[in-house]
Amino acid sequence: MGGKNKQRTKGNVRPSSSGRAAEILAREGGVIPGFVGFDTSVSSELSYVPAIHGAEDIDNLVDADFRLVLRKLSKRDGVTRLKAVQDFGSMCQERDAEEVKGVLPYWSRIYCKISVDHDRRIREATQLAFEQLVLKVRRSLAPCLKSLMGHWILSQCDTYSPAASAACQAFKAAFSPAKQPEAISFCKEEILNVLQVILLKETADTLSDPRSVTVEERESKYVRLLTSSLLGVKKLLSLLLQDDRAALEERLSHLVSSTRFWKYGKHKSPQVRGAFFEMVCALCEFTPALVQAEAARLCPAVLLSIDDTDPVVLPPVWEAVLHVVSTIPDCWTHVNAKKGFFPKLWALLKEGGKGMAKALHPNLMPLLSKLPHEVTEPNVDFYSTFFSAMNSGLFSERAVTSSSENAIIVAALVECLRFVILQNTKEEEDQEKIRTMIICQQLLPLLEKALSDSFIQNGPLFFLVTEMLISWEKWAGLHAESEVKDNKVVFERLLADFWEDITLMFVRHVDEEEADPRALEGIAALLKVGSLYLKNVHKKKSVRMHFSKPDDTERPGVEGEVTEKATPTASELMSEKATLTGSLQTQHFEDVVCQLAQLCLVHVNEKQSERHLVFLSLLLRSFHTPTVFSTLVEQDERRAKGSVEVSKNPAVHFLHERVLLWLTEKERRDTEHVVEMIFSSLSCCSQQETTRILNHITMMGLEWRIILQITEKACAGDKVLSCCSEWLKGSVLGEQLLGLTEELCKLGSSSRSSTSTSSHSWTLISLVVSQRHNNESLIGEVYLEKIIEKLHATLSETKSLSDAGNTEPLVSFICDVASTFFSSVRECLQLLSAEELLLTVFQLTAQDQTHTHLSEKLKAVCRTGVQSMVQHCDYEVKEGGFLHSVALWVMKQLLTVPLDIKGIKMYCVFFFSDVCCYLAVLQCCLNANTHVDVEIIQAILATVMEWRNSKEDWFLFNSDLSKVTAEQLNLNVEMMRFLSSLVTRYSTVLGGNQWDFLLCAMLAWLETCSENVSSLWNPWVQIFMCENAALIVKLNQFFTSSPPDILEKLPKDLAGEWRDFFVEGIYSLLLRLPVNITGDYTFPESDEPVFPLVALEALGSALTYIPLQQLTHNSLSARFIADQKTNLPLPLQTLMNTFCPLLPFKARPLQITIYHMLEKVMPQLPEYDGDGDSNKSDDDRDEPCLSPPASLMAILSTCEELCDNILAGVQVGEFAVVQPLSVEYSCILGYLLAWKLLLTFFKSSPSHLRAHYAQYLKRSGHFNKLLLHLFKLMPENPVYPGQGVETKETRTFFTESLSLAVDMTDTVEWELPHLACSVYYSTVQDLPAMVRLWWNSQEKRVSAAVEKFTMKYVSPVLSAQEVSSVHSSTQMFDSMTVKARSAAREVIATYSVDDIFIELVIQLPQNYPLGAITVESGRRVGVAVQQWRNWMLQLSTYLTHQNGSIMEGLALWKNNVDKRFEGIEDCMICFSVIHGSNYSLPKKGCRTCKKKFHSACLYKWFTSSNKSTCPLCRETFF
Repeated sequence: MGGKNKQRTKGNVRPSSSGRAAEILAREGGVIPGFVGFDTSVSSELSYVPAIHGAEDIDNLVDADFRLVLRKLSKRDGVTRLKAVQDFGSMCQERDAEEVKGVLPYWSRIYCKISVDHDRRIREATQLAFEQLVLKVRRSLAPCLKSLMGHWILSQCDTYSPAASAACQAFKAAFSPAKQPEAISFCKEEILNVLQVILLKETADTLSDPRSVTVEERESKYVRLLTSSLLGVKKLLSLLLQDDRAALEERLSHLVSSTRFWKYGKHKSPQVRGAFFEMVCALCEFTPALVQAEAARLCPAVLLSIDDTDPVVLPPVWEAVLHVVSTIPDCWTHVNAKKGFFPKLWALLKEGGKGMAKALHPNLMPLLSKLPHEVTEPNVDFYSTFFSAMNSGLFSERAVTSSSENAIIVAALVECLRFVILQNTKEEEDQEKIRTMIICQQLLPLLEKALSDSFIQNGPLFFLVTEMLISWEKWAGLHAESEVKDNKVVFERLLADFWEDITLMFVRHVDEEEADPRALEGIAALLKVGSLYLKNVHKKKSVRMHFSKPDDTERPGVEGEVTEKATPTASELMSEKATLTGSLQTQHFEDVVCQLAQLCLVHVNEKQSERHLVFLSLLLRSFHTPTVFSTLVEQDERRAKGSVEVSKNPAVHFLHERVLLWLTEKERRDTEHVVEMIFSSLSCCSQQETTRILNHITMMGLEWRIILQITEKACAGDKVLSCCSEWLKGSVLGEQLLGLTEELCKLGSSSRSSTSTSSHSWTLISLVVSQRHNNESLIGEVYLEKIIEKLHATLSETKSLSDAGNTEPLVSFICDVASTFFSSVRECLQLLSAEELLLTVFQLTAQDQTHTHLSEKLKAVCRTGVQSMVQHCDYEVKEGGFLHSVALWVMKQLLTVPLDIKGIKMYCVFFFSDVCCYLAVLQCCLNANTHVDVEIIQAILATVMEWRNSKEDWFLFNSDLSKVTAEQLNLNVEMMRFLSSLVTRYSTVLGGNQWDFLLCAMLAWLETCSENVSSLWNPWVQIFMCENAALIVKLNQFFTSSPPDILEKLPKDLAGEWRDFFVEGIYSLLLRLPVNITGDYTFPESDEPVFPLVALEALGSALTYIPLQQLTHNSLSARFIADQKTNLPLPLQTLMNTFCPLLPFKARPLQITIYHMLEKVMPQLPEYDGDGDSNKSDDDRDEPCLSPPASLMAILSTCEELCDNILAGVQVGEFAVVQPLSVEYSCILGYLLAWKLLLTFFKSSPSHLRAHYAQYLKRSGHFNKLLLHLFKLMPENPVYPGQGVETKETRTFFTESLSLAVDMTDTVEWELPHLACSVYYSTVQDLPAMVRLWWNSQEKRVSAAVEKFTMKYVSPVLSAQEVSSVHSSTQMFDSMTVKARSAAREVIATYSVDDIFIELVIQLPQNYPLGAITVESGRRVGVAVQQWRNWMLQLSTYLTHQNGSIMEGLALWKNNVDKRFEGIEDCMICFSVIHGSNYSLPKKGCRTCKKKFHSACLYKWFTSSNKSTCPLCRETFF
């Protein structure tokens, strides 16, 4: 082959083309090759374009990028194919529809190949790309549908769920639900062809190239495609209409008649077997005739596969079983049920479904409904075997280890029992045997096993049996709403037999002296469920399959439901607040309960059986009815032979005659069940009777532990509490409790109390004191107050813990009661006695110098009380209150003892939390302006400083905060708060050593914060950092804002040390913290629950005081960006690159902090750009432009794109409401703050650089987008909120300055609109020419809205400011004076040099700065008319096109006139000495005529005239 420079053969005018070669080959040889560059074998790789006639023309229709991507899709490397298909999807999304349509002819073959790729990632990406293609081409996909649809359906059944889901999503994007059957019908033949080829012809070796694919991968792909194909047939049938299914039956018959197809039911892969049975279900449902024709092979394949217990296979197998027995009536002629089907079923049931009960057992009842009579003969033996197998499965190894499996088996068992009973309700002998067998041999034995098996008791068995009994009662007509049935007698007899047998079973278990307690509890549980049937026992979620219409069933559709039941446990059912739907109504039920109760009473009376007494308590808890109590009373009457006087209320009689006697038995230790019987009896009493009985019990002199049990039971529920409220709040109980308190205190003082006895008594006192309901005390308020007073009086008698002596147990009990009271009762300190109790505890704790168990208890009570005061009360420091009393007591103690270190420690050192408590109390007093002597403050500070030496670990300097306790952190927090108070209130009394301690501690704490950023998830660490930052703020405020007379009183050189040493140390650490907190590995997302937003807010408040010197000479880690152009020094560029990216971070305090810091350095940045862009000469472009700081522009561009998306649906002039502190809010806030910084930078720039920056903003389009965004963010009526009605002048967002505070303010709702107005005002003030240019370029609707808004709200303010700035300007001009007329919006400039006098009048328009400024002539002397006109035009041009104020425009014009008088000639293109945009002088001269021109003017001349000649002499300019 020749090289590039080889001489071309004569006549060969066109370069070589493979496409043209293929065309010639096809034309001359008569054979069209399959693909360019590849052979036509099955295993060849696909090409990206087919070689057909006109291939070169078709190739030109495909975009070059698409050709490259399609070529990559044929590569062998999986990563390359994956990247290519992802790129293809992106290109389909981004390119025009016409470009994408050009790919369609080649996509079909490629899609069919890569949609079945080995790599599941490629398959998923293919479907995602296909969706983008579909969304772009829409109807143009139609010609390719037939070639695509087969593999499209195959992909929707992919075994990799994400790929299948993506394919389904693409299908939905292409066709609406109404159009899908039509599309499938259009391609049904092609779809079935693809699926049939895979199922009947393909093998693992034909689907993949054996030369390049391993055996495992080939087999995996083959299994996957088999599974997808079988499921694809199911999907095809489900989507087709009935007529289309009929048309396909002949093709389907060819498929199902194949021997290979039926082998898939025994395939080694569970996926294939499961898909096979799912397809069989679809065939039965949609093509019953075809199924019946293949019944000989179908029935054995399905019915003999029920022992396949693979989790993937079993559910579809049983679904197929139900379909077969419903669709094929003679299915059992093809299968020997007794030899083939039933043995497998029995084995499966005996093993509890082998762990698959959830999928298996809900299908058993529908199966029973479809078994013909001939198959189940003899019925009694069949059902006996069936239920015995299910019973065995209930106790199988897997069932007894899984409560859910057990519950499902129980539900299915009872469901089948009910069904069989309902199917055998005739009075024939065979059916009666079946009913007897079910009751006697199945149901009752099952219930008897459950009585001693708690695992089954906790399941749904008892509830389901109760539901079944209620159903039988309805059939027997025992319920009011029941209809009279023909088989009423059968159900009456059935109920009678059941209750007779179960009663005998209950009596057999109960009537034993050594009865099993578990069995007794089981009987009670079963009877309890029977008394109350709850609604929603079963929560069903299932697919319903309707078989033949039921002949005589209990409810519609029982036979025809394949249900999957989520059966709740007993505890779940009992905890549900469900409504009653029915209960057992037969007399049998109540008779059983009465009989068992009488039997229990006999055993209790005659043999004093404790277990029978407990069982009787359980019975009465569920059956506290008058009938039951009457039965028990009659039993007593018979025993006493009528000598007992019976009360009108049998429950009251039973309570007085039996229960209270049991309660008073001295040898009885366990009385809980007796107390339970008291409340069971009280449930049949009125509230008056209840109060009278409980008062009587209270006065009986029972042990206090019994009264405690009764009180606890009375508080157990709202209903019981309402019935017992009169007793609880009454005087009887109150007086008894008060007497008990006095007795306990007296016994404790004399050390005669028994610990075991008094323990229950103190628990009772603690309960009634701390328990509250509906914000009311449990007992009467009067008695509560008296009890607290008594406890306080007793504690007050203890002068100190060292004198406690024998009263230590008493003090300990009082501590327990007080701690429970303070922690449980909200607003507990509103009681005066409670405040006094807490004060006494505080005094005892403060005076204690020992460290015993009792002292620790007192400290805990003190902490609990103070925490309750802080957390639950709106507590104020008032005279006589707790905090005030504490402060006075502490002051008195401190002043009455020598003020040395040990003396102070005696009162305030409580080991961390107690120190905390003390400092918190002192801080609260200081904040409330309570007078505290300076001596006390000095003494406390001296103590804290002494801790620095003796208890250094308390201060957490250089500590790992993740390992310290909350008490340690809280101690340091309180110390910081104390030091902050010293700075603000007692700064002048601090000495040099004290200031050194304060400043060094502050800096050491800050170092600890900087080393523990990763621990900020801990709220206590956040508070630690917040208080440290608050201390820094206080110090900054003090040293920067204090009057000179205060600073003079400070130690010598303190202010200098702060300025020269501490400030640098503080901000070198503080500057890194926001970056570390928001770093990639700490808290990257502000939406995290533990994100330290409050810490950022506190740090931000401190960082706003950072001096400029610390910013420009920072010690941040160097951070640079590749290809970033910058003239800034290293520290400043690092500062910008570090903090600019954080401007849009979703944390408002951080955004405002960064803005305040960067705002300080913005005026310093323009000086580093020198004279502008020196990299290129002035000749190579129209006007020079210069980018503002690159890092700022980068984040501005990012925020701009996000704002475009946020505000896309808002029109100019409409107000976009943004939810405060949302993600959108943070994005827009960052965008506006970036522009605020950019405008500050622009305003600080000199005139010549300002022109370069303005040109950059104009070319980049950022400025135009800003103005469009602003007019969507500014409110239509920007009135400042919170104005009164009588305000003379309306304040707006343009008249009021914006205060961007770091801490959250009440005006955050209006912060964004106000900021938008502030940015707009800055643009019209600093960039008026660019705003004017933008306004003139807008369409009429936009320009009208902008002008109306600006004229109404902005122009008056801006015009007044421009005129007033002329008045107040200190700028002096040689030879020129400037005056202003406010009322007329005029500025008059007078220029005079020698004999020349010029006066110009500048008039501001009403819509300034949108309208042009007019320049009118005043007086002139010594100036030619032409020159005069030129100067007027120049001034008008400067004022119109320069971005600055009027004074700056006048200065520019004066400079131009001065240059003219200095002899510098005008540029002959713009007729001005100074260029209007870049302020340059004419420098480029013509060698012929010697005239000089501005470089920018020459560039414009050359480009507009398309000539390179001098504008004046027309000679070539070089």
